[in-house]
Amino acid sequence: MWLHRGPPPAPVPGTAADDRDMKRMGKIQKLNRIYTVSTLVGYGVILGMTWPFSLMRSTHSTGTLSLTNGGPAGAIWVYLGTCVGMSTVVISMAELASIEPTTGGQYHWVSIFAPPKYRKILSYMVGWLCSLGWQSGVAGSANVGALSIQGFIKVANSDYNPKSWHIVLLTIAILCFVVFFNTVLSRKLPGIEGVIFILYLLGFVVFLVVFFVMGDRSPAREVFTNFQDNAGWGSIGTACFVSISGPVITVIGSDSAVHLAEELKDASRQLPKAMLFMAFTNYFLGFVMLLAFVFVVGNVEEVLATPTGQPYIQVIWNATQSRGPTIALVAIIIFFFLFTAVNVNTTASRQIWAFARDGGLPFSPWINYVSPYLHIPVNAVLLSWFIGCCIALVPLGSNAAFLNIQTIGNGGLLSSYILCITCRLYHRNAISVYGNLVKRPTFCLGKIAGNIVNCFALCFLIIFLVAGMFPVAPNPTTETMNWTCTALGATVIIALLLFIQLGKGYLGARAETLPESERVSESEETELENKAFDA
Repeated sequence: MWLHRGPPPAPVPGTAADDRDMKRMGKIQKLNRIYTVSTLVGYGVILGMTWPFSLMRSTHSTGTLSLTNGGPAGAIWVYLGTCVGMSTVVISMAELASIEPTTGGQYHWVSIFAPPKYRKILSYMVGWLCSLGWQSGVAGSANVGALSIQGFIKVANSDYNPKSWHIVLLTIAILCFVVFFNTVLSRKLPGIEGVIFILYLLGFVVFLVVFFVMGDRSPAREVFTNFQDNAGWGSIGTACFVSISGPVITVIGSDSAVHLAEELKDASRQLPKAMLFMAFTNYFLGFVMLLAFVFVVGNVEEVLATPTGQPYIQVIWNATQSRGPTIALVAIIIFFFLFTAVNVNTTASRQIWAFARDGGLPFSPWINYVSPYLHIPVNAVLLSWFIGCCIALVPLGSNAAFLNIQTIGNGGLLSSYILCITCRLYHRNAISVYGNLVKRPTFCLGKIAGNIVNCFALCFLIIFLVAGMFPVAPNPTTETMNWTCTALGATVIIALLLFIQLGKGYLGARAETLPESERVSESEETELENKAFDA
């Protein structure tokens, strides 16, 4: 596949509406449009991995123990509240994706909808915050798989003594698997996503059967009303507030599908559908699995003290009371986490590729390179792999530092959501309900409903962001302190310093120059939009 003869083929085209949108946004079609709404939903659901993450995050969520902070009842009700909040975020972003269906996502939207005076600098900051979020996620998703592999080995061999360097090597091995899929097998990914999605749903059913048939269930009253403050906050409310980080990390990533917009056919129509279906599928699967898990979790303290290092594996063992079935079930989880890591790398590479295309990163021309034969941003994929490998080394020095990097990355994504939705709210009321389109976009909330949804989304996002800055327990040490606030501030400062150096080369959302023959005048743009909406 890497040895090519003859002239490079043209990228797989989209629809006439895709061509119209790309020309209107000033972008050249370089990637293959090989995703459909169904394969993109599969992609997003596998990336979200909510039902396996519900098993892991309910007991260990980037340092925040959901069952410790809130107890069984807290885990359930906080998850539901988080899903309600994230639903308004996804709906808000689906509207933005319908108006501007571009791989750039948040930074592009800010560049279009922010007040003209602040568009360039705000867009640049959002691009960096989003890059921070997704690049940290590359290592984080691989690390989760590595931890499960380590737990798998412990179940298979009770004499195994886990070491930090084992996790590092396993994480890097997973990242190598990821980069192979995202380069050599890139053209086959949509089909693979469809198959994995079906297996993912079957795995969900298998785990439900195991928990409800083989596990010892707690009384419903205890599950739904037993709130706990085991970390010592002195208040159930505070404990539940701190535990918000767990479900947020489980359901975050509303923009994952957006960064494949230029690889989806009929993106302006299909992308909002994919985003909404993907989100609500994830929320439902995650909630049902969390419910099943909490019913059979048993003694929380004993589960957290498991020798496997992974409390969810101990719960599986308690339910099956057998080594063989436990190994098989953990193997299923590991298999899915491998493809979660593949998809996170895909999204992360597309995001930095788009940002580099608009001149937002150092060495942008190199990062922006797209293989004329594969039609993928090869250098961006390799850079995401390299950054992931570097972050994967952090646990050698401090596991707490690695967990902080993941929390900081989530803070970056939440901040990017806040800024792009705020800009849309401003633009909706100050300039146009339809964004920069002449007619109503295919997915439009309107003025009143849009304002309500956007305001709710912003309120929830601010709550999520603040909750994510709390430490796991009161009176933290330097090791256990949550450094999200400091790191986000440092990221903004670094972005501003780089903006001073690179700002002249950053042109925001319309950096790419189209050939003269492909440029669209204002009258032609209106005509194209009318034809597209009449179709």
